[in-house]
Amino acid sequence: MMKTLFAFSLVFAAFLYAAPQKIERYLLVAGANNGGTDRVLLRYAESDANSFANVMSQMGGIDQNNILRVFNPNAKTMQNGFAELESRLKSKSTGARKEVVVYYSGHADEKGLRLGGDIYSWADFRKNVNKLSADVKVAILDACGSGAITRTKGGVSKPAFLQDASSEMTGYAYLTSSNENEVSQESDRLKGSFFTHALVSGLRGAADMTGDGKVTLNEAYQFAFNETLQSTQSTTGGTQHPSRDMNLAGTGDVVMTDLRETNATLVLDSNMEGRFFIRDAQGNLFAELYKARGRHVELGMPAGKYSVQMEAPSRAWMASDIQISEGKKTNLTMNNMRQMSRQIAVARGDADSVMTGLDSARMAPFKFNLFGHSTQPENGVQLGFFTYASAAFVGTQISLLGNVVSNDMAGTQLTPLMNIATKDFYGLQGTGLFNYATNFNGVQAAGTFNFALKGKGLQAGMINLYAHDLDGVQASTINFGDKVAYGQYGVINAVGKTEVGQGGVINVAGKADIMQGGVINVAGSVKEWQAGVINVGGHVGRQLGVINVSAKSDKTPIGLVNIVGNGIIDATFYVDETGRAGTALHLGTPYLYTLWEYSISPSFDGWSDTWPRSFGWGLGTRFGMWGNFINLDYAFIDVPDEGKDNFSLGSADANRMHKMRLGLNYKLLPGIALSSGLTLNGLATAGSDDFWLEPRGEYHWHWTFGDHKVRLWPGLYAGVTVGKF
Repeated sequence: MMKTLFAFSLVFAAFLYAAPQKIERYLLVAGANNGGTDRVLLRYAESDANSFANVMSQMGGIDQNNILRVFNPNAKTMQNGFAELESRLKSKSTGARKEVVVYYSGHADEKGLRLGGDIYSWADFRKNVNKLSADVKVAILDACGSGAITRTKGGVSKPAFLQDASSEMTGYAYLTSSNENEVSQESDRLKGSFFTHALVSGLRGAADMTGDGKVTLNEAYQFAFNETLQSTQSTTGGTQHPSRDMNLAGTGDVVMTDLRETNATLVLDSNMEGRFFIRDAQGNLFAELYKARGRHVELGMPAGKYSVQMEAPSRAWMASDIQISEGKKTNLTMNNMRQMSRQIAVARGDADSVMTGLDSARMAPFKFNLFGHSTQPENGVQLGFFTYASAAFVGTQISLLGNVVSNDMAGTQLTPLMNIATKDFYGLQGTGLFNYATNFNGVQAAGTFNFALKGKGLQAGMINLYAHDLDGVQASTINFGDKVAYGQYGVINAVGKTEVGQGGVINVAGKADIMQGGVINVAGSVKEWQAGVINVGGHVGRQLGVINVSAKSDKTPIGLVNIVGNGIIDATFYVDETGRAGTALHLGTPYLYTLWEYSISPSFDGWSDTWPRSFGWGLGTRFGMWGNFINLDYAFIDVPDEGKDNFSLGSADANRMHKMRLGLNYKLLPGIALSSGLTLNGLATAGSDDFWLEPRGEYHWHWTFGDHKVRLWPGLYAGVTVGKF
């Protein structure tokens, strides 16, 4: 009897172990292109989030109703996304085991996720993931410095036994695109980030190293690590090392995707070896992987037409118009491949280094096209009244009317009238009237008009327009640009940012890192110098000109009129020992300010007829600024004749007065101070023998030097200073 019960217990336990437990999966994906005003705007964070969501819905067993998408969130909407996810987890009590995947693509730093102007801390992110009501929680972060989250709490990666999705796994796993000290990068060639592109390729089957038709979490991570590391070795952003923090308990590994979940599959024959580039019908890079000989690879893909390039050590092969159909496995063997005339030269890394469309054109046979029209990637020369290429073109276009390439181009366009390249362009455009290029790397020369959205090189023409970047030089009568790295030189220059300089009659810039030099300069910020007749800036280094205006100046401006938001703007109203009333306006900084002075002898009979009046200009320095302060200044003052009918500024009959002033200022209220001090006054005659000014009490000293007389006396003044202090 006991033996029978024991045998029954073994059979029942085996049945329970073998019976697959139902799993419910949930996904929260967030994409944030905007990381704040101090961060570059990403292009592919949202599309990366959609790519990950698509592969998990198609092959990861996640129902569309269990997917939450959050795009360009702030901290509040991100928190609401976690709250909504938790609500959905708790709303279903089916007894099924629950697994959650959280994916984020965007900006981050050592503090946390950068969501527009908000920071969502790593501590908050990890806390919200950990408290989700699920047995397994997987968080995937594709962001700069995202590896910082794996340092906040230790974790141990458990060995994988590659069980199926019914394995009793519990715990958490964090996968990040880079470590805490690295930047995560995106690529125009991939139209996405390096890490997510590799991860999605792996989840579609490229990471299935065992060939069991399932991609586990460890397999996906290892594939993404190797591919990201290789792809970023030669980028300007530096090598990325994805990292992980896993704390999973159980007898297996989490299965992320299952090839049995998709009905359309591309099978790469085991005899093929090389790096594979799989593109969709629009030419977008869909998947990329290296396959060794003897390995059987199946990729789950949406139905449609694809092309496959295989790069071997010494040869390149291509298969075009491969139809992937629903419910079928499409086998790709070497019999489907044709050898390409030239080896593929796709530079791994820098987003703008090589465009894949141009690779196909370079590998095409050289062709001389007299009629100047092509619809396939072409390498050669086009001649005609009007030349046009709708596919990628490498070579030279020469025409009488116009040159147009609606795809990528590398080469030269020459025509008397019009050049247009609507995608990536590398080379020279020369025309008498009009040039246009969207991505530009070379030279544009036109008699009247150049326009480009991005580029490196030189624009030379009557009018230059730039919407994004120019790393070289714009030289023209009128220049406009969003960013110019090295310089704009012309009559009128306008740019969002220039890193080296602007030189022209009128310069306008959002930001100039080194210098603006012209007659009129306007900039949001200038790191070093603004030099011109009139300079206006937000935050500037130093201004040199006649009139200088800035909201904030790091260094003292040099000019006749200096208005500085963080400097001195005040006026002193005073009376002095001559019995005169005056006003001295101070503009500048405590280190050096300019003063403008006007004084008059008060009269109860009518001030309009009161003479003489004095006008002057000077320089000074101040000890202290925001409380009590001492001022030391010098003023040169013109004292004209006593008759208003004889008055003219700088007239020959005027006296010339030199005044040194040492003053003490006691702050009564914000913006109001009592002022008094000592003066040393020197008055000299010019073309007249008379002095128009003297102190009350007639104490002074006289000297005569030839035709000039000099009067010297000490003095006192007292008054009120009103302004910004």
